[in-house]
Amino acid sequence: MPIDSYDSCWLRYEPVDDEELLSSYRDRCEHVYASDSAPELGVVREELNRGLEGLLGRAPHLWNHPPRSADGFLAIGLPDEMRPISETVDTDAVRSLDEDGYRIRSVTWEGVDCTVITAPTDSGLVYGTFHLLRLMSTGQPIDDLDIVEEPANANRLINHWDNPFRGKVERGYAGPSIFDWERLPDLRQRYFDYARLLASVGINGVVVNNVNTKIPSREGANEAVSRRAGWQLLESDNLEKVEALASVFRRYGIKTYLSVNFASPMLVGDLETADPLDADVEAWWERKVDEVYETVPDFGGFVVKADSEGQTGPYDYDRDHAEGANVIARALEPHGGRVWWRAFVYGSHEDRAVQAYNTFEPLDGEFHDNVTVQIKNGPIDFQPREPISTLFGAMPETDLGCELQITQEYTGQNVHACYHVPQWKEVLEFDTYADGEGTPVKDLLADREGQGIAGVGVVGDDPNWTGHYLAQANLYGYGRLIWDPDLTSEEISEEWIRQTFGGDSTVVETVNEILMNSWDASIDYHTGSIGLMHMMYNGSAALENHYDPSPEEWPEYHGASEDGIGLDRTSSGSDYTGQYREPLASRYEDPETCPEELLLFFHHLPWEHELADGTTVVQRLYDNFFAGVEAVKELRAQWHTLEGEIDDRRYRHVADRFDEHVLQAERWRDTIVSFFYDYSGVPDEDGRVPLEA
Repeated sequence: MPIDSYDSCWLRYEPVDDEELLSSYRDRCEHVYASDSAPELGVVREELNRGLEGLLGRAPHLWNHPPRSADGFLAIGLPDEMRPISETVDTDAVRSLDEDGYRIRSVTWEGVDCTVITAPTDSGLVYGTFHLLRLMSTGQPIDDLDIVEEPANANRLINHWDNPFRGKVERGYAGPSIFDWERLPDLRQRYFDYARLLASVGINGVVVNNVNTKIPSREGANEAVSRRAGWQLLESDNLEKVEALASVFRRYGIKTYLSVNFASPMLVGDLETADPLDADVEAWWERKVDEVYETVPDFGGFVVKADSEGQTGPYDYDRDHAEGANVIARALEPHGGRVWWRAFVYGSHEDRAVQAYNTFEPLDGEFHDNVTVQIKNGPIDFQPREPISTLFGAMPETDLGCELQITQEYTGQNVHACYHVPQWKEVLEFDTYADGEGTPVKDLLADREGQGIAGVGVVGDDPNWTGHYLAQANLYGYGRLIWDPDLTSEEISEEWIRQTFGGDSTVVETVNEILMNSWDASIDYHTGSIGLMHMMYNGSAALENHYDPSPEEWPEYHGASEDGIGLDRTSSGSDYTGQYREPLASRYEDPETCPEELLLFFHHLPWEHELADGTTVVQRLYDNFFAGVEAVKELRAQWHTLEGEIDDRRYRHVADRFDEHVLQAERWRDTIVSFFYDYSGVPDEDGRVPLEA
């Protein structure tokens, strides 16, 4: 059911219709003995009341002591808070769990069947509560549980690219920002429900504003408007607004972060410089950070985008990025705060792919202990598929974070259906060979407390939160995957479907198949699936598009010419291959061993170069673009079979999106294959190209 005027997403808590399960759930959960000794535990009681009433058809009885009259009950608390827990669970083992870990166990206490949720911290109890409700919402039995959960990644962040005071969201395809900075510190119910959504999938940090904290002035732009951006959140008058949001998120165990401008000492503090080695700059950061923590005592820290796309950085002062990050880190250190310093730096090399490694790898070991270098999953920019960044595994003395994109900037935005979890699985399971064979990205990130994963947010003020109902699966899947990277894409999607659309087997199987096939289709009709990227229209200086096909706009990213296509990133080119460890470097260096899906990223090849199966490069591109469109048509047809099986509002929304999705996929296909033909002069073997007039 909708919460006010917006969707409940996967927290719908629909009534259980299996009588046997319902009886079991009521026996173990209708009576609840839950601690209320901390703000997070108030959240636990509220969520149980909401969730159990929806699932069981009646509100639970909440007790402040063990209920003696009940046949069974649910006990939730820290290990030593209540006898039903301390007398049935190994409390030392619970206290040894990671900060956000928890244990759920079916026990018998004084002859009564009980379900116990316990954890070393209050936030762990929040996550454990959502886990139990997830089991019940997906129709799982709970009468014989013995679950121990710890998050694989200590830091699990979502990065909003919201522009405060302007209401807009960069790369936001779900409407304006949900954060109304003009009305803060007044709070909306929607902030609380958003915190619930994040906590339910294990996210423990939220960055509330855009990494582009000061929009560079543009010709003809109003300077007052162009400067009105996120750097202002560090101003004293606005910190009260930040604390208002933090007061909501902290109830759910979520820390609040800010993106800040490297030039804040000048923008906010009126200094003449932001030089990180200047004593006045260091003193200013210390004073400002002290003020932030006086207002927001559990503040998480800062995200910084520097020396990139017009944002000021240490290069403006002939300093390196370690010197730039460390001056801010030293100010945060006494408070336990952390700097997330983005490695998205490019512009000084003709091949953007090589620059992040060249910039940051030489600085390994130079960053302060509370700096996390935040690296995009690939070397370019959230493309439908690209190779994994060479920085993963290359900086063993530095805390690293992986940056993923939840919003679908390059995969159709809020129109196309594209489930990103399989893409992220590919990233996290990639073997870097950093410590020999068997060193995947997911293990490197889980190695230290200062590391983790950050995702570019997808949420806006749209009634369905994400602009496309199926895009909710990406927000859900992001949280579940970074908590447990060993979950399969199918397991995550099935969880989401059952909680969102119900447990009907036909609905579950159909939506699951749609989701699981959507990413491959997107790669086919956007890039041709053999390593091309940036085939899209960039747009005006004021508003980047990244939606429409326009391969002629970015020749430096695809290398199309009369003699062939692709870029030479081997030792004879930009030598991006040389940044990998063996055997990866040799594998990518040779077109005969390079994985086909990355071939044109690493190699410029003749149009009629033959692939392993004898198909030419240009024919493979034609085939894949046409296959991508046919795959989208099949996805649409599968969705149409669900008419009458789910509510009409959501069915019609997605059906309309699929109609547009097919049209846009056809437009991409026709634009790009015509571009290939114009350069190659090679017709399609099946007569589809050149296109009929």
